[in-house]
Amino acid sequence: MPDSPTAKPSILAHIGLVFRQNRSACVLLNLLVITLVTTYYQVPAVTEVWENIGAFKTRWSYGFSLLSTILAAAVLPFCIQWLMGTLPAKSRWQRLLALMVFWGYRGMEIDLFYRLQGALFGHGNDVLTLIIKVAFDQFVASPIWFVPTYLIVLRWIDLDCSWSRTRASLNRDFWTRTCPTVMITNWLVWVPTLALVYSLPPALQFPLFSIVMCFFILIVMILAGSKTEPKLATPNY
Repeated sequence: MPDSPTAKPSILAHIGLVFRQNRSACVLLNLLVITLVTTYYQVPAVTEVWENIGAFKTRWSYGFSLLSTILAAAVLPFCIQWLMGTLPAKSRWQRLLALMVFWGYRGMEIDLFYRLQGALFGHGNDVLTLIIKVAFDQFVASPIWFVPTYLIVLRWIDLDCSWSRTRASLNRDFWTRTCPTVMITNWLVWVPTLALVYSLPPALQFPLFSIVMCFFILIVMILAGSKTEPKLATPNY
């Protein structure tokens, strides 16, 4: 008598598994962000460094967001995977180029989104403003745009940049399992982090985001020995 097919774990069980796999990275990430934000407000020497970074970001504008995101989300993971011996052998340079193009665009898009948030809700760091910004970011923009498009592009890259294979893979399981899993686990990881990001002056929000993403990707890849881009390494974007 043939064996019955193994049932997939429930989505809640799957979310719990993914979060447990990344909880060390989550804790380290939030400790890093708390340290960076605290030193900005409490340590004058560090405040001066941050203000210089903010001035540099303001001067270079979208060029800063383009290059810093390419470095943090495409070049850094590629180099770490190369050093760890986990880089996929097939089409690696095509993969790197596609990731650089996507993350360069997404970095500028995130920068624009932060500016839009400031225009809509102001630049205060009071509790109400932070709640509104994080809620709009995580519960409106991310489910509607950032997370689905990120997952679709990553799948397209994994499938050798084939749109026909990518379209065929966007089945019910993708929309009812993959997207919700990534979305909910990103909420668990990034809601407290983004509250701290939005507490900074506008010129420093994107630089902090870039630093945090860079360290989080590094932490996740080292802890997991990942063979693909970690799905939690790109904060809701």
